[in-house]
Amino acid sequence: MRCNPARWLWGLLPVALLAWGAAQVMHTDIEADLKARVDEQLKGSGFKWARTGFSGRDGLLTGTATDEADPGRAYDIARSIWGVRVVDNKAAIIEKVETYEWSVARNGTSVKLGGYVPNETVRADIVKLAKSSFAGADVVDEMKLARGVPSPDTWLSAVNFGIKQVAALKSGEAKLSGLALTVAGAAADLKGYSGVKTALANDLPKGVKLTDDRVMAPVVKPFVWAANHAGNQVTLTGYVPGERARTDVVAAAKAAFPRLGVVDRMEIADGAATGHLAAVTLALKQLAALEDGAAEIRDQALSLQGMAADAKIADATRQTLAKSIPAGFRLTEAIKAREVLPKVVSPYTTALTADSAAVVLTGYAPSDAAREQLAQSARSRFPGRRVDNRVEVAAGAPEGWLRCMDGGMAGVGRIGAGKIALTDRRLDVAGSTDDEDLAGALPADIKTAVRSDCDANVRIDVLAEAVPELVWRAIYNGAELVLDGDVSSSAAKSLLAASGSRLFPGKAVVDRMRIVETRTRKWTLAAEQGLISLAELQKGEVELNRQQLTISGQAATAANVTRVQDRVARGLPKGYAGREHVVVASVAAAPVATPPPAVVTPPPPPVAPPVTPPAAQPAAVAPATRAPLSPVAVACQGALQSTAREGMIRFERASATLAAESFATLSKLAGVVKSCPDVTVEIEGHTDSEGTPERNQALSDRRAASIVDFLQRGGVDPKKLVAVGYGETRPLVPNDTPQNRAKNRRIEFTVKAQ
Repeated sequence: MRCNPARWLWGLLPVALLAWGAAQVMHTDIEADLKARVDEQLKGSGFKWARTGFSGRDGLLTGTATDEADPGRAYDIARSIWGVRVVDNKAAIIEKVETYEWSVARNGTSVKLGGYVPNETVRADIVKLAKSSFAGADVVDEMKLARGVPSPDTWLSAVNFGIKQVAALKSGEAKLSGLALTVAGAAADLKGYSGVKTALANDLPKGVKLTDDRVMAPVVKPFVWAANHAGNQVTLTGYVPGERARTDVVAAAKAAFPRLGVVDRMEIADGAATGHLAAVTLALKQLAALEDGAAEIRDQALSLQGMAADAKIADATRQTLAKSIPAGFRLTEAIKAREVLPKVVSPYTTALTADSAAVVLTGYAPSDAAREQLAQSARSRFPGRRVDNRVEVAAGAPEGWLRCMDGGMAGVGRIGAGKIALTDRRLDVAGSTDDEDLAGALPADIKTAVRSDCDANVRIDVLAEAVPELVWRAIYNGAELVLDGDVSSSAAKSLLAASGSRLFPGKAVVDRMRIVETRTRKWTLAAEQGLISLAELQKGEVELNRQQLTISGQAATAANVTRVQDRVARGLPKGYAGREHVVVASVAAAPVATPPPAVVTPPPPPVAPPVTPPAAQPAAVAPATRAPLSPVAVACQGALQSTAREGMIRFERASATLAAESFATLSKLAGVVKSCPDVTVEIEGHTDSEGTPERNQALSDRRAASIVDFLQRGGVDPKKLVAVGYGETRPLVPNDTPQNRAKNRRIEFTVKAQ
């Protein structure tokens, strides 16, 4: 047979293609294996920047190194791997800069990092530190890699220091040029300003130089400065606009009082008016002309009060003040000349009249100091009002004169307005309030406050509350609670919505309530009683139409029905009537005649005392967080919350001694606890972070124990009370301002099932 070459060549072609494909697959496997082994060795040696590629057994090294020697070291590692034939080293080195600069800038919630970093590891550490220091802020990393960092450890310490200082400012920037640091910005508060200034002065990392400090103090309004001359020293308090101003003021005080000690308690802040230092110097010089006294500058208002040795000195001081006060400043003075007391006055009378704008004091005081004490007590009892002190100094005051006047002012201060007249040992107090319980409690409270120093005659009239033209209802179908109709205020709307969520846990609460501004206190209490009663039912409806509360529906047991009937009969405020039509669900469908609903007029419930003034210790009730409570316990929690929220609990400063103003609130709380069956009430003491944790813990323990002791003396079963102190460990808000610290100093009441 004759051979045909064309035919067998066609047969070889598939064999060749298969051989070529196998070679390609083997080639690819070799490249992947070499790359994996080389990359693993490079990363394990710390060269994460390195990038490799292979063509057969020939390698290519790329990437940007942070050290001049790193490309060569990486090349040696890659070349040493078994199976690698050659390596083409194309690795680069990051730029080297002569001036190694870095910065961090904060503007509100945005933080920007700029300048240079020596490597990615340091970059990651700086970004991590920034995110932890500026919690919640948006950290933008604009840093670039570059060589040339001076003394890496010192440089990194400077970066950390700069971030911490800027984090303490409201806005600002820290820059490093080599190891030279500049910091600028505005502090959010005095504590932050003091902390940054102290750190820049004392805590700068070794080897770092501070070249510029432009950290500005916070602006305070009002800008208040004061000097008090008493005994053998002068005390300076309030604000000055800078360290230079502080030095000048202290020097002016020492020049004016060369023989007395000068105590500097001033703080640095921004916001001083033009001419502030001149006004301070004038005030110090004229204060030095008096035997004792005090000067205050509040923005552009200068006031000076004190005692002059005689009328001539008093007149000269007044004239100098009027002539020399800086332009734009206002002057008030209360300079008295020492003189012999007049003859004894009889009868000895002192009176006070207080309205919403002013407090007027008339009559007599036994001394200038007592006269001022009386005015100070009036300012404390009636904060924010003008005190017109027309009291004259005379002899003949009865013993306990100031306690009697202060006890009367404490009572009138709680109702906001009224009159006090002390005639020898007879104290007459008159006023009016729409708070029936407060009107009933004040006579006894005032008599307790004045003790046996005077005979108190107290007449507090009760103002009738207008009938609210409101119609409100709550409907519960077993799965959903619908709140509908009119409510008296946004506070009432929020309270009822919160009560609905608390009383009907796990159920949908639909809020369709409308606010119709109406001045009424009892209406909200009546509506809340309706919700508490509705919580006893499997389904039902409650309606509050003006002063008529109606509840209907089905309850699971007769006990639920009894509790609803009891609350409708005795739980509503005075003037409100209730009726109910509630049946047990198992007999709800039975064809029985429905008797007409009973209408009852309940006795008045406990009414909360006046709102705690800013200086008072706040009282709070913590929501139950453990196993679900019974409706009765929930109602107890709500009653405690309402009474505590509107009342006051005040302790003497830095002690566990209860102030007399707390007794009314605590007496009402004792009544609430006594009316709650089968519950335990935990009294929690909380403090702010001022002082050491150990002292705060001990103080919170003692304060909680004081509350328990008072409630036990009020008739509460000791088995129902537990005292616990948490010190500063559970703040409501950050302890960064006086207002926030006041919120954290509190007593909380938590209801638990026994």
